[in-house]
Amino acid sequence: MRWLVLALVVSLVGCEPRVIVTRTASPQGSASPSGAASPSASARETPAKLVLSPVPRFTPAARLVSYERGGDIGQPSLRFLLTGDGRVITEETGGDLVQRKLTPSGAATMVLQAIQTGLFERDADFGRVPLPGTTPPAHGTTVLIFVVANGTRDVRVSVVPTGQPDDELYQKSAERDKLTALARGYEDLAWVAANQWAESRPQPYQPSFHRLFVLPQANAPAGGAPDADALWPFLTPIEGVGELTAGGASGAAWRCAVLVDSDALALGDSLARGGAITRYGWGSAMATAILSWRGGTGTVRLQLTPLLPHESASCAGATPPL
Repeated sequence: MRWLVLALVVSLVGCEPRVIVTRTASPQGSASPSGAASPSASARETPAKLVLSPVPRFTPAARLVSYERGGDIGQPSLRFLLTGDGRVITEETGGDLVQRKLTPSGAATMVLQAIQTGLFERDADFGRVPLPGTTPPAHGTTVLIFVVANGTRDVRVSVVPTGQPDDELYQKSAERDKLTALARGYEDLAWVAANQWAESRPQPYQPSFHRLFVLPQANAPAGGAPDADALWPFLTPIEGVGELTAGGASGAAWRCAVLVDSDALALGDSLARGGAITRYGWGSAMATAILSWRGGTGTVRLQLTPLLPHESASCAGATPPL
């Protein structure tokens, strides 16, 4: 009999005070012409700039199960995450992330759904094998990626799911059938008993931290994009935020920074008000924007994503956008 022990990790994150700096235009040396209205104080002020809050020490939650869906191009998207404190984070049909919470018994049941397949003893990749005498056409495929905590190890298993249009050209696989069924169970949680939920109603996912990637590009036409100086809400220059990171496509010099939740929401609000994005807030999975920079002679690309509870509040090992 396999015994499963779930560790409950509770993190207390302190809040830092926010500093707002408002800069006011210098008074003019001459009086306004007779009959002309003097500009109001609010009209003379530039938008308030914020001091980026320091990122406090943070202990990530333990990941018990995660399931992502991806393909040959781009990065896989999260479909299901279960952490050691019972939080369940899933992706809605529209792409937003929602959170619920399981009881300890419910979390144990969810992990056992994976363990009992017998396929999470070691890392594995279950691809498709063509039938003898067939040459299936080459094309992109869907890939499911599971990570399951089994004892002291995180076991990673990937699979090309069954049920694809050209499956008749490939050998049948009991392993692929099991993993495909497991993914369906994690995407539709209607089977979970009511008494296994501590909080059953989905709520927008509320992250503590967010990761921001910034790519300044000189001599890149802006094409009428919103102005970076007007929309960037922080005192730290946009081209100097965070730290340089390696791994971008074509050697692009992306910068990476971790923002506390209030700073990320301030940036999202500013970008939305300026028309650079539709929205970014609790529940958002990602926001990307291109802004005009240096008077329209260059651009700045931004990508903002929420950090998940099991991710560290750092840029170490983070993969820049393509």
